[in-house]
Amino acid sequence: MNAETNKVERVIGLDTHPDTFTAALLEGPTPAAAVVQKVFNRLPIAHLETWAEKYTNPQDLFVLEASGNSFHVVRALAKVNRKALVLESGHLGKLKEAHANNDKISAVRIGKAYLAGTAREVWVPDLKTQERRDLFHIHGKAVKRITQLRNRLQSYLSDNGVRLKKGTRLTQPETAEKIRKRHSWQPCQWQIIEGLMMELRHAEEQRKHWRSLIAQEVLNDPVL
Repeated sequence: MNAETNKVERVIGLDTHPDTFTAALLEGPTPAAAVVQKVFNRLPIAHLETWAEKYTNPQDLFVLEASGNSFHVVRALAKVNRKALVLESGHLGKLKEAHANNDKISAVRIGKAYLAGTAREVWVPDLKTQERRDLFHIHGKAVKRITQLRNRLQSYLSDNGVRLKKGTRLTQPETAEKIRKRHSWQPCQWQIIEGLMMELRHAEEQRKHWRSLIAQEVLNDPVL
């Protein structure tokens, strides 16, 4: 059991979605002893703060499963002096597979999983840390996209008997000219090549853009 359970008046299990949330108000120290006081089903997520102020109090503890908007939900609740914890989704996902499932059942199950002490808490980063994580994440996606496009272009060229030297910069105009001269391309084939090279140039521009922002972030923060 969580040591913090005895310090809260109620545990409120939240099943959140991008547009709605379902909340189960549970009172009791253990899953077996917990009484479901009420379930609020599929309310608009935009009303979460006003709902929390009306139906809960600062001594209650909200618990929700890690998902796309879980950090936003925690921060929204903090604005109205409500504490919330995010629980690791792996264990809760196994519980979903083992039992029938809908939003009401999920909300109750999330609350009881916390009371049982079997679900791990997920660290919620502060806003600045979240911004940096997002920045590094989108830069990483741009780098991955570049690799994918290079591989696709090189594979297409290879399928047509064209092999380029290792290290050839595929986005350079002179490279396109070399490729054009190496094979008797049909109009449709050349359009495919031009399309892949255009996508690759765009991905390169994105990578440079995000890398520049990361460099600025590092320069502006002496701790990094």
